[in-house]
Amino acid sequence: MSDILKKDRLDVWYDGSAICIIAVAANGDPLDLGEDEADELLRKLQACIAQAKAD
Repeated sequence: MSDILKKDRLDVWYDGSAICIIAVAANGDPLDLGEDEADELLRKLQACIAQAKAD
């Protein structure tokens, strides 16, 4: 199995037409976030929303 399939995936990005969010555990379940992780995800999401509004 490749390394990318063994890792949790947590990210937010703006691709120019949509804001994308992924939060999946390595085993395929939804990712459980701690408070710090949720805060960081929210900061990234807010940045993407600001970028989308600016376009």
